[in-house]
Order: sequence, then structure tokens, then C-alpha cells
Amino acid sequence: MAKFIPSSQDLRRFFQRLHIILNSDDGEEDYDTTWYENGYTGNGISVGHDGTGSCDAGLRFLRPNIPNNCEIVSAKLRVRANANASFTPVNLKIKGIKESSSNTFASGGADRPSIRDKTTAVVDWDITGAWAEGDWFESPDIKDIVKEIIEQPEYDGKAIALVVEDDASASGKYKIISDSSAGAGKEVQLILKLKPII
Repeated sequence: MAKFIPSSQDLRRFFQRLHIILNSDDGEEDYDTTWYENGYTGNGISVGHDGTGSCDAGLRFLRPNIPNNCEIVSAKLRVRANANASFTPVNLKIKGIKESSSNTFASGGADRPSIRDKTTAVVDWDITGAWAEGDWFESPDIKDIVKEIIEQPEYDGKAIALVVEDDASASGKYKIISDSSAGAGKEVQLILKLKPII
């Protein structure tokens, strides 16, 4: 990873905003069996329990530029509601895909999220409020997940991949987030807050 040499203006916290770049870098997995590259319907990714079973999101962010002498102060997912959804509570868990060089998701689901190794670090995301289409929402802090991925000795800096899994939500309790196929500016973001270590 690149060495960061801070100037006097860099001696403060700064942000990095990563976006889903490739259409194959996000999608929906239903019932731990079926992968939908563009979300299930209407370019939306369901997370939670859709009334039939659990629905999970797979997300991959390319080229995170995290210098090796910077501390991750916080990391959060920022998602756009793709539809109105008052079904609550929705209980989710965020995990990392623990790979040193994470590849994009195969269109046929051969490497869908449920069959890939996960981080030990896990963060609960329990949603109790209604979502209105077009509004943006942030996850809890997932810096420990990101740190576990990038601190692997073999990590090559190519990508950070994450999973948002259903965590025993009641039947019919789910949210719908925008897939990258919904259009530019609607894709999921990963917001990193960094601080130089000097």
C-alpha cells in the first residue's frame, strides 16, 4: 500500500468515499441459493426476510486507497432506499468477505456471498424506522470489519467486499436498497474516515 506523508494541512481527519463501480460488484442473494446481479426486481436489493426467506446483499468496492500509516477512524455503508418500506424491525448483520484479493461476483452465482469466507468481525444493523424512496441511510460503524480485511498479510489493496445478511428478521420484514443498475449516483457507498498516524 502507498506510503502517506502528511503535510501540515493533512494533520486532520479526512474522508474517502468509495462507490460500486461495476454492475457485477453488487447484487442480491435469495435464500442462500440464487444470485441476482441487478437486484431481484426494479433494480433494488432486498435485505431481510421477504416473506419467503432471507435476502442478503453482496457489495464490492474497488481500489480503496488506505495508506499504511493511516488509522481508520470510522467506516460506514451509505445506502439509498429504492422503495418505500415501513416493514420493521429489520434485523441485519454486516460481515466482510475475507479474501486477500476479492473478485467481483460471477453472474451465475458461482461465488455468491453465502459460499465465501467471512470476517470474524460482525456488526449488527437493526432498523426500526420506515424508509422513504430516495432517502439515504447509514449503517453503524464497520471499521473493525474493514480493518480485518486490509490487515491480512496477503491483502493486495484491490477491493473490499462486504455482505449485508438477514439476521432472523420476522417474515415480511425487509428493506430495499438501490442496486448500481438503478442509475449513476444511486449506488451503495462506503464512507471511510481516516487519520494520519504521525
